[in-house]
Amino acid sequence: MTRSLPRPWRTLRGRLVLAAAGGLIVAAAVFAAVAGGLIRAQSEEVARTELDRQAAALALIVSEQAERQLARGVEFTFIRPGNLQALVGPNTQLYYSGLQLTPGGEHPTGEIPSVAGREIDFGVLERDEVQRIDFTLPGESRPTEASAAAVYLGDEAVGAILLTRPPGELASAWPDVASRVFTAAGLGLGVALLLTLLLTSRITRPLTAMQAATHRVAGGDLRTELGPTGTSELDELASDFNLMVRRLAEREGETREFLMRVTHDLRTPLTAIRGHAAALADGVVPSDDVPRSLSAIEGEAARLESLVADLLDLARLDAQRFDLDLSSVEPAGVLDRAFDAMQAEAVNRGVSFERGIDALQPMVTDESRVQRIVSNLLDNAIRWTPAGGTVRLEGRARPGGGFRASVSDTGPGIPVVQQERIFEAFQSEETPDGRRGSGLGLAISRQLARALGGDVHVESREGVGSRFVLDVPDRG
Repeated sequence: MTRSLPRPWRTLRGRLVLAAAGGLIVAAAVFAAVAGGLIRAQSEEVARTELDRQAAALALIVSEQAERQLARGVEFTFIRPGNLQALVGPNTQLYYSGLQLTPGGEHPTGEIPSVAGREIDFGVLERDEVQRIDFTLPGESRPTEASAAAVYLGDEAVGAILLTRPPGELASAWPDVASRVFTAAGLGLGVALLLTLLLTSRITRPLTAMQAATHRVAGGDLRTELGPTGTSELDELASDFNLMVRRLAEREGETREFLMRVTHDLRTPLTAIRGHAAALADGVVPSDDVPRSLSAIEGEAARLESLVADLLDLARLDAQRFDLDLSSVEPAGVLDRAFDAMQAEAVNRGVSFERGIDALQPMVTDESRVQRIVSNLLDNAIRWTPAGGTVRLEGRARPGGGFRASVSDTGPGIPVVQQERIFEAFQSEETPDGRRGSGLGLAISRQLARALGGDVHVESREGVGSRFVLDVPDRG
């Protein structure tokens, strides 16, 4: 079955590109709008300033020429409509009001429209030289933009010149500017999108490599390792990935070793059971030895039952399908029974076996689970304590209800780096007498304790011994 290619928006790279593209488009649109508005406003201001300059310059020319002709005592002959209009260009309309400056009372050009004349303030003209006026002519929908300047004879204002341009004329250059602005924004957006594609490809390349490595690990290749990427976050992720693969490889090795040990542990009692059963069936066992053979079969069967029970309990605990049988119990009695059950084993190994259990108040808990935890701790301590050493069980009341039991030994101790790993399933080392267990006892003990609401921890010093502490709260 072939795998269909994912849709672009469902991939990390696709989403990065789409997000970046969306941001760039918005940024380009905002840039174009803001830049366009600023450029348009600046363009109109430049055009308006140029109109102001023309009005002031034209008024100065008229004033100076009138004063020169007046000083010479001749009539005003220079100021003609054509002369003035030629100075301002075809797109600008010139109006004049005031003293008649041409022979026969002819005005240099048309009279200033009344709607604009009412707006002219000679006080403003004397102070600012130029006055900007916006007015709407009859029949027009948009206002006409105009600049007025005063004409002087001496120090007296004798008239005013008004320059106007058609509505919207001052912004007529904006379309050309706008096209260039939008073209620049489009080019910038295209370059930015191209860079985004290149950068996202570079960013997601390590993730693609990590995905391929993950597939190899899923296929069973636990030698897979990721190299550095140059990005701190991805390097940390790669380091964690490599650590995970190493742990998986270690766990696989531990599981393989555990299966070998379990197979051996299963095969040994099965071999003994088969041998005794065959001897009994063949009648080769003397009548006096039959009870011993039957006892051996029973003992080996008990070993098998215990190992299978440990495996089943561990599976139930891991699957969280573990039910507690809570009832009122005497904790001191539970500790005593666990101690008594292990006393023969301690004697067989030549270990001094001691206890110091206080009188404890009745409490609600799972009696069989508590006894099993304590038995596991005692069994572990006896196996790790060399002959002549001491194992001691103590029981004390626990603040807030329940009890605390401790099992101490004079064994070799546990290195600090291994003090937590010993509670993991399948972790087992050779004891001083060269034996190796299944690695399930401590793992089951801790999980059982936590299922009861308590916990198990270890305090140990190499060369001195270890102390396992069990806390069991009152569930009542």
